Order: sequence, then C-alpha cells, then structure tokens
Amino acid sequence: MTRNQSSNNILMVEPTHFESNVQAIADNTFMNKPGEGLDIPTLGVKEFTEYCNAIKEKNVNVKLFQPKGDGIETPDCVFPNNWFSTHSAEEMSNAGGKNTLVLYPMCHPNRRLERRANIIEFLKNRYPADQLQIVDFTHYEEKGMFLEGTGSFVLDRVNKNAYICISQRSHKQLAQEWCDKMGYNLVAFESLDSNNKIVYHTNVIMAICTKIAVICLDSIATQEDREMVEKTLSKTHTIVNITKDQVNQFCGNVIEVQNGNGDKFFVCSESSFKAFTEQQKETIKNNCNGGFITRDIPTIQSVGGGGIRCMIAELF
Repeated sequence: MTRNQSSNNILMVEPTHFESNVQAIADNTFMNKPGEGLDIPTLGVKEFTEYCNAIKEKNVNVKLFQPKGDGIETPDCVFPNNWFSTHSAEEMSNAGGKNTLVLYPMCHPNRRLERRANIIEFLKNRYPADQLQIVDFTHYEEKGMFLEGTGSFVLDRVNKNAYICISQRSHKQLAQEWCDKMGYNLVAFESLDSNNKIVYHTNVIMAICTKIAVICLDSIATQEDREMVEKTLSKTHTIVNITKDQVNQFCGNVIEVQNGNGDKFFVCSESSFKAFTEQQKETIKNNCNGGFITRDIPTIQSVGGGGIRCMIAELF
C-alpha cells in the first residue's frame, strides 16, 4: 500500500468573528493585540480569501466552509487542523486498515465550538460507514487533558512517526495513546521559543513534506532530544534547519499540498518566504516540483497567532 505525505484535498474554514481570542492569548506567544482602528474581521476574511483562491488556482481541491450566521462565535475557526484529522486506509494499514477520522480535545472552551455538526457530517460522509472508523478523544476535555490535532502533532505519515513538543495543549500521555491506536511511533520533546517559553504547538517549529523536513532544532530544549529528533528525521528527509528568528516569521508553520497531477507545492506566508535564506529556498524548490504558493497574511498571523499551515486541514 502506498502512503502519501501530502494531500490534493484540503478543508478550509472562512474566519467567523475573527478577532484576538482572549482565551488563547495566555499561552500562544505568537498572538498580539490588534492595533487601534483596524477592522480585524474584514482584514482576516480578505487575507483568507486571497490565500484560498491562490491555492485553488494551482488546481488543489479545496472544500470551503463559511459558517456565517449560525450564532456561534469562534474567533479561531480559521484554524480547523487543530480539532480533527483524517487518515487514509493505506496510512492505517498497521492499525485496522480503515479510513479514520480523529476528533481532538481542545484546551480553550471557545475553540471546542469549532466542531460544527455540518463539518463533522461532511467528514463522516466521505466514506461508506463500514469503511470508516472514528477515534474520539474529546472526552478528555473534562479531565483537563488536551491534544490539538496537527497543531500538536507533526506527522510523518509515510514512516509513521508522530513528532510532538509537549505543552499545555499537547499532553504526552494522550499523544502516546493516540500513537498506540494509530500505529505510530511517538517522537516527543520539549521546545522553547525565542523568549524561552514553551512552544504551544509543534507545527510552529517544524513541518514535514515528502522529501524535506523544516525544523528549528535550536528550539528543542535538550541536546539529547535535539540529536534524537535530528537523527530520526535525517533517516528519511533532507532537513531545512531554521532559526528561532525564522520561527517568529512563521517559517516553521508551512505545509506541502498536491494538485490532481501530483505536483507538490510548498505553501507558506509572505513573511516566511522572505525570511527563508536563498539556499533554503533552493532546497525547497528542488524538492517541491510545483514551487511556492505564498500570500501575505499579517493580520491572521499577528492577531490569530497562527499561519497558513494552521489554516489547512488535509483530507486523506
């Protein structure tokens, strides 16, 4: 069975009531208070729409949800990759062999509202019921234990390694339980940002594409873990090692997507594209034959504290 690292089908959710999430700002050091007089909701939708259209122009299939007028205020709904993930039967060949939908326990109460019934029904209906298994971790919210999807995890889907930096939003015990259910090997470590604070989500410091892995090795807290992660990654990928300053420009919050022809694109924000060195860009281009898809999303990055990778939920 062939496993794919990236997908040609993705799901995106248009921002609803986009604004600074007061519940999340305490542990997301990438979030900033918005400037005076800015129309943050309108700017968020504009940046989102331009990026979504840019991805569609490369013939990547985008399933777009626009949760307008449902009365649910979800300032972070633009980041759907945190509350669910999907996994193909091929990926699950050593763990039941069924297409799999995973639902995750979210740290902050208003982020739990992002699990809208219509999106869940769409995800369930992608496969016949007898070919789908649902793995639901949401009950752990009652115990104060959290694991926020492919924000917490950066997955090597081909080699079945799940990388995670442990934080308030990424519980190690849950991560191990997830790996046991999903047939993955857990690669756990602690990561610190440029202010020496714990990194809340792994996908701000690393990303795994088909041939390359972007990672800030310097952010990993101990030398032992740093060497362990580097050794594991380098067995299967060319490493693009980024600095903590580049992490602050969202160079780690990137993703590879495919189109129907199998062309692979490196999706990153304008700030991260500018922050990559020329040598790093060359390495990326040599390993992603479709090149870059990049747009400027300053409001989403600054106010939302997340980047383009967070805006994309892969459908397998």
